[in-house]
Amino acid sequence: MKNETEKYYVVEVRWAGPDQMSSRYIDYDRYEVTTEPPRNNSGDIQLSGWLGPNGDVSRYAHGVYDVKTAAEYAIIQMLDGKCRRHDEVDAAMELGVVALYRPGRYTPMDYEALANYIFESVENEAVHVPYGKITQEQMGRLVNDLRTLLHENGCDASEDRIEDMIIDICDMEMTVD
Repeated sequence: MKNETEKYYVVEVRWAGPDQMSSRYIDYDRYEVTTEPPRNNSGDIQLSGWLGPNGDVSRYAHGVYDVKTAAEYAIIQMLDGKCRRHDEVDAAMELGVVALYRPGRYTPMDYEALANYIFESVENEAVHVPYGKITQEQMGRLVNDLRTLLHENGCDASEDRIEDMIIDICDMEMTVD
């Protein structure tokens, strides 16, 4: 049974260190709902604002709520609905975490995973890649097709990264329309 005085706090955790696009850190950022009040680096409870760094990680407090669902709704509002609930609360590093959200509707892909995905999509003919030179219009369609496939698999990558990788993997040259 819930303790009647229990409060819920929203804490944002961001990777601020190097290698932000590596497989280890590309999906590191998270929003936690916790029953432990957030503390700044001085050890004082702080309910809003930057809590300070801890190595390559920065933490931010985003308020206190009486009900867990209100704290979760606040996260969804902060991220304009562009988030996903992460069911593995064990991934959180802080005690008292009762819910965890990741920014973005889709899981971002690191360089190696994206390269493998594009290579396999081309090899399996899931997408059609013209040989040799490719126009900007053809590239736009190809990037959109790949992003649609990525989204269907719960993943994402920026259009620029996909385009660069297509050119690199398929050894193509893009021409001006």
